[in-house]
Amino acid sequence: MTVERAIEAVDARREQIVEFLRDLLRIPSVWGDGPALTAAAEHLAGPLRAVGLAVDLPHSGTDGMPNLLARLKSGGDPDDALIFNGHMEVYPPSRSWTRDPFGGDVSGGLVYGVGVADMKAGTAAMTMAAWVLASIGARPPRDVVVLAVPNHFEGGEGTRQAIRDGLRGTYAINCEPSDLRVLTGQRGIAYVNVDVRGRAAHTTALDIGVNAVARAAEVVREVLAMPITDAAGRELPDRKICNVAQISGGVAHNLVPEHCRITFDVRFPPDQTQDDVLRDIRGAVARALDELAEFPVEVALEATCLRNPRSSLRIPEGERLLTDVAAAHERVSGGPASFDSHPAWPDTPIFWESGIKAVTYGPGSMDCYWDDESVPIEDYLTAVKTYAVAALTLGLDT
Repeated sequence: MTVERAIEAVDARREQIVEFLRDLLRIPSVWGDGPALTAAAEHLAGPLRAVGLAVDLPHSGTDGMPNLLARLKSGGDPDDALIFNGHMEVYPPSRSWTRDPFGGDVSGGLVYGVGVADMKAGTAAMTMAAWVLASIGARPPRDVVVLAVPNHFEGGEGTRQAIRDGLRGTYAINCEPSDLRVLTGQRGIAYVNVDVRGRAAHTTALDIGVNAVARAAEVVREVLAMPITDAAGRELPDRKICNVAQISGGVAHNLVPEHCRITFDVRFPPDQTQDDVLRDIRGAVARALDELAEFPVEVALEATCLRNPRSSLRIPEGERLLTDVAAAHERVSGGPASFDSHPAWPDTPIFWESGIKAVTYGPGSMDCYWDDESVPIEDYLTAVKTYAVAALTLGLDT
């Protein structure tokens, strides 16, 4: 049976598959580094070209760093494809690493490296799954597309560009870290600027001045205490995730500041939208500062962080894509699949917005930003096998 052959082929190629990930981790593909991200794309392309996949490095929507787009053809309708999706860029390492962050170290059953969870393990796993299928001559029921992007952190720009350029499919699996859980939804993101005004004055003339920083402190207090509500104003039971990410104000140590900007990072649940978040924050501002309404306060989305919108997602209950990916995981792992929702923002909603049913499933922790970041090697290999099995069985009555 082809499914069992694929699983056995991953086991037989274990050393190559692990080394492929380690070599990817050794490429310092930090967000914005075009040459390094191009090198990462070439690294992914290498084994796929070697087994005959059609490989392209098209424009990603960001100059100087291409997408990686590869296709294992089935002989069927190319628009009826299964798309595997991941990103190549990572955040810069902190100075607290105790290992070489770009060393690809292996120790105690773990592989270490910057971005190994977010998300080089997932990106390598989807690439290796396609490589294994082609290596054994498997003929999947639909084309298998590997899409790796260099600019996910720009609101999924590379994925959006691929779809703008005509990429179509029936299903997609986003390979972001999910602790090998099948994710039924995710939060959206709203970066919100609140610009608080005051009146400048010298410190010795406090009665004349109106301190914008002090007013901003009241806004912060009220925003952190506010409930979250839906479009109808109903309070939602979901845990609120609202970070006071940045604050800046004042021009000198001896002057009353006339302006202060607060930037909130809000991760809103599936029953909220960006508009709902803005309404909640504007309400909090009004409660905090109504006695000084003569000084206008502006509340707006942070445009530079939100090159693209980041909507929330809830996959319909009973969606077959969920059950089929869960079945693939169970077939590989021998245990039942778990389900969860992602607190961060994979590119999965982009596919749904384009008419492609998509789910997130990948190796690594969803809480993936830490020093000495690591992924269990066995989880990485489980992901490779699960992706291969999903490519052979998704949407079929097996």
